[in-house]
Amino acid sequence: MNPTLPQTLSQRLQARLQTFWRAHLIGVNRDEARAYVLSIGSLTPAFVFLVVISCAIATLGLLLNSVAVIIGAMLVAPLMGPIISLGFAVASTDIKHGIQAAKALLIGILMALGTSYAIVKLSPFIAPTTEILARTQPNLFDLLVAVLSGLAGGYAIVRREIGTVAGVAIATALMPPLATAGYGLATGNQAIFDGAILLFLTNMIAISFSAAGMAIW
Repeated sequence: MNPTLPQTLSQRLQARLQTFWRAHLIGVNRDEARAYVLSIGSLTPAFVFLVVISCAIATLGLLLNSVAVIIGAMLVAPLMGPIISLGFAVASTDIKHGIQAAKALLIGILMALGTSYAIVKLSPFIAPTTEILARTQPNLFDLLVAVLSGLAGGYAIVRREIGTVAGVAIATALMPPLATAGYGLATGNQAIFDGAILLFLTNMIAISFSAAGMAIW
């Protein structure tokens, strides 16, 4: 048996993988991807409007215990943009870009909490529904979904597969946890607020760092 055969096969396999990946990268336009990431991570009137509308829809869906309405809110919510944009900023060590994305994200979070709080306060009291309670106990599976969604979102943006982002937004469900946290604030239920905020922060951090890893790769 030739002792150099395994090494030769390994080298051939490595060469083929490198060739495949270089060919895959030919279709990546870094300037276009960067411009798009900057645009979705910016604080604009459209971003604020969509945050308020999507959170209002999510809050009503939670109060009505309607999965269909909640999914509609996920499709409208723009929070995925600044979260992924923040991840790309980390990957490129772009401090200015990172501050821009963080600012948009922070204002989006505050606007969402305020919107949910106002709707719950103005509505007749509704006991926690199953959809609300489902977003108060984050677990390992929620973390795994967020990590995979961050990878998918980062890949979709780099490869300009923008249609994939809608599916990612549904998978991570960023707005419903914020709306649930607003419900907890409005009703004075600390347990619901803590659980929902923890779920949102877990998703946010996992998505951001996964997107950063994908951008570096």
